[in-house]
Amino acid sequence: MRSAFRLVFRAVAVLALLAAPAARALDAIGVLTPGTPQRWSASAGGLLKIVDPWGDEDKAARLQRLAREDRFDLALRLQKHLLEAIATRGGLALPVNIVRPPQLQPKPLARDLLPETALPGVLLDATVEWFGVHSRGVTHDYQPWLLVSFRTVNARGGIELATRRIYYNRIPGGDLPVAESIAADEGCKWQKFEDVARDRQRLWGCFDAALEKVAIRIAEQLAPRR
Repeated sequence: MRSAFRLVFRAVAVLALLAAPAARALDAIGVLTPGTPQRWSASAGGLLKIVDPWGDEDKAARLQRLAREDRFDLALRLQKHLLEAIATRGGLALPVNIVRPPQLQPKPLARDLLPETALPGVLLDATVEWFGVHSRGVTHDYQPWLLVSFRTVNARGGIELATRRIYYNRIPGGDLPVAESIAADEGCKWQKFEDVARDRQRLWGCFDAALEKVAIRIAEQLAPRR
């Protein structure tokens, strides 16, 4: 099975390179299926935290259930946006679909789990570390937020670009890592969590737009515009 995967991926890579003669081999980026957290977040700060101290976990579980019901595939959406963002900037990007092991605290893919590939270039290893909605307090609305980490490695697992992180709508928290942040869309707000749960079409649209903005920021650091 592994041998068959290598043959198929090699054929796809060769065809892509032939179809894009202007692209240099070093520009080729294999975009691995991103890792996603097993636990999502639906948190609130200020007095909301005092009034409902155990509500966050229930809301997060409900948010994740709604995503499954609506087939909002976080990994596929981020991979799609990464492929498009890299291509827009003149890079050659190809999907490398893998099955990541489930984990409560997402980390970069272990070296022994990286796929064997003859693709000249690097592999983009991205992980959504946090994903959910947050309200800063009673007078604040719920908004989407997420934290994505990424790095690039070669086919042997050697680090090409060390791990970096990007927030979308960074929330307050002293235990969160320091990283650059993208401001939240002002059009994506809900007064109560129940409003979030009812407005599902707009909710996933806002999350998809957030993933797209993060993907563009990642692409800016990987593929120079031509």
